[in-house]
Amino acid sequence: MPLRPTGERDGSQPPANIQINSMKICRLFTFEAAHQLPYHDGKCQRLHGHSYRLELTFSGPIQPPQPDNPQSGFVADFGRLDRVVRTELIEPYLDHFQLEESIPTLVYPSAESLSAWIMAWCMTHMDARTELGNIRIETVRLWETRNAWAEADRQDALPFIPIFTTPPQPAP
Repeated sequence: MPLRPTGERDGSQPPANIQINSMKICRLFTFEAAHQLPYHDGKCQRLHGHSYRLELTFSGPIQPPQPDNPQSGFVADFGRLDRVVRTELIEPYLDHFQLEESIPTLVYPSAESLSAWIMAWCMTHMDARTELGNIRIETVRLWETRNAWAEADRQDALPFIPIFTTPPQPAP
């Protein structure tokens, strides 16, 4: 017989005193955007668009449940998180834009560079935001197509210098 979560074989419930202090949560977003990759040697060199899927994974402490605090009992309120990401990131910079124009610091609009830019944005604008429950961004996964994605991980996030510098000029 397989072991139960308590380590017991009798099918009893896990003990109620197990406490998880921190957890990861993920929220999925979608947006439509256009870009062109001028150094690409194929059709992506031309202006084209994608229906992007964006997965943002955050970590943070689980707020202890309190009757007088509607933000308690979880890491972050998904509704508030959704509102902040949509109104401060997706609508002003991503949805129905040509990415090279809406994000001037995004030198090359590949999925990799855009994932890194979103990671930098989240680290700057979302980390430890009190109305969201003291969360921090851990992973940005950007699906450019249904079977291709790029992922930026917080541990690999510094420095972001390649995406914020002047692009190389083509040889004469």
